[in-house]
Amino acid sequence: MIMNAILALIVVATLAPPLLQGLVLKRILPRLSLLFWFCCVALSAIAWFAMMVVSQGHGGLIAAGFRTQTELQNLARAQHLAGTLNATHIVDLPWLPFLLWTIATNVLMSLLPAWALGMASGVRRATLLFLVASIVAAVVSGIVEQIYQIGFDDRPPHWWALNGLSWPERFHVLAARAGVGAVWGATAAIFVILMICRINDTGAKQTRAFVTHRARGLAVVFAAPLLIALLAPFAGYLAGPDGVVNGAPKLRRVLSTAPSRDRSQGETVLAYSHDIAIPVAPTSAIEIVPDGRSAIVRGADHAVVQVDIANGQVIRRLADPLAPLESYAIAWSPDGRYLALRSNGKKVSIPNTYYSRHQIRIRIYALPEMTLAGEFANSEGSCFDVYARNSLIFSNDDNSLWLVCGQFYAPKPDDLMAIRLELPTMRVHDIRRYGPTAESGPIQGLERIGESIWAWQFPAGDKPFRVHELIRDRDVVTVALPTALVGGMTSQSGISQIDERAIQLNFHGTPPGISGETGPASWILRTLTFDTQTGALIGTVDKKDPPIPNSADQPPNSSLSGHGLRIEAFWRADSKTGEIVLRDQASGRERQRITSIAQRPLQLSADGRWLMTRAI
Repeated sequence: MIMNAILALIVVATLAPPLLQGLVLKRILPRLSLLFWFCCVALSAIAWFAMMVVSQGHGGLIAAGFRTQTELQNLARAQHLAGTLNATHIVDLPWLPFLLWTIATNVLMSLLPAWALGMASGVRRATLLFLVASIVAAVVSGIVEQIYQIGFDDRPPHWWALNGLSWPERFHVLAARAGVGAVWGATAAIFVILMICRINDTGAKQTRAFVTHRARGLAVVFAAPLLIALLAPFAGYLAGPDGVVNGAPKLRRVLSTAPSRDRSQGETVLAYSHDIAIPVAPTSAIEIVPDGRSAIVRGADHAVVQVDIANGQVIRRLADPLAPLESYAIAWSPDGRYLALRSNGKKVSIPNTYYSRHQIRIRIYALPEMTLAGEFANSEGSCFDVYARNSLIFSNDDNSLWLVCGQFYAPKPDDLMAIRLELPTMRVHDIRRYGPTAESGPIQGLERIGESIWAWQFPAGDKPFRVHELIRDRDVVTVALPTALVGGMTSQSGISQIDERAIQLNFHGTPPGISGETGPASWILRTLTFDTQTGALIGTVDKKDPPIPNSADQPPNSSLSGHGLRIEAFWRADSKTGEIVLRDQASGRERQRITSIAQRPLQLSADGRWLMTRAI
């Protein structure tokens, strides 16, 4: 019964559009035969399915079209995620292959329907005009669809399938799709309406006609597709998961104005100084130079530059622009003589896959002039980019630099764990390999502990947590993670802490002994504390799962501590206004409250003179 019902729906969904089109067009072109129109549309559909069958072997027109869409969206998605996608970059995308494919497929698909309309109109060369109308409408709607997916509805392609989505998400997808179809229909309607005027001008039987020969009528005709293109994503947004209730604050925030100046209450601990003179990339890991006079900033063009803190002006460019999604790391030598910059080197394909990774590239700059003192490019070894906290760190004597090596797959005993480079020659001085510790997974970060450099591994499964001393090449401690306390919870390496006295490991999720069917309501953040010398468990603390950012009951916030202060920043989900609250770190007493544009505190200078923030 279910299969029969689905079959009936498929038949209705297939037959209804051409029949409704025919009924509407017959009102305009009385000579049009519904049966003739339906047959032309059916033959075009058969041609489409035939091209699909031919394209299943990764050849043919349809497969080529899907490839052009994928290439276009992948290039745009990288810039969208990096926060650098703007109108200029959208125009610079490879539109030509996609547009050529759109034109070619619509010529094949619209030829018979355009011929049917041309025959029914009785106007010479009408077939060509209707064919042009279909092609132009397809090009316009295709561009609108790509811009929707690039800028407003950045979803993976498989999300367009409705299976597994909630009903609000399904309405969101359908509204966006309907909007694209409406743009196609409105654009094609321009030509149809102009054709009506032409029919009336030839002296044929007068029919209902829009007053398009006047300026007001023409303005309405040409403005309709633009209005639909703008309203369609808005309707899809309101029909989506956010809905009117949750979506309205975001809309109010977009339409709100930013405060023109700061308003301060309490002590004058902080006073606004100036903005940096260049736009900053959202992914920028801003670092203030230890002397507190300048900062290293990643600009919106992804160039790494040095900025004067006193006036916000760019002093010099340190490196050529990075790739939009390229990560980088910065480390300062303890004596303040050197700056190390880690970025991507040569791209290397991962064997037996379609993916690739980059070998590492290290540049050393001598302070204060920031002159390039040395460079290391791992062009032959097996040391690749890595996702680790503190992936490079100077030795205490400032004569060498340790860096973590990433691998293609899970580390093996012979794989590189870390490399030690001499300064400033950048020659490889020492190499550390995983050996038996490879079972605990890749290195998650480096720490300078006293005179030693520690590398730590935080496995995702039931393998032990390990700390390895790189200088003496020995294990410091091996911690067996208690399965009864961890279970299937997810390790949180980014917020875990390690020093010579204690190791604090954080886990997130549903604790053991509680049914996972309860969902997020049962999630907690569990902190396990171990003794660094013995690896014994000495404490456990559970906290309620942190609220989701922008939730109604908890305003977004971030905090920063240093120099006896705790700086808390709050901002509203429905406004560009935010507050910065300064508290005494010891007592918690509020010292200053600033109402300003919503911003996030990034870093305090070493001398405590400067606080750098970034507007949200």
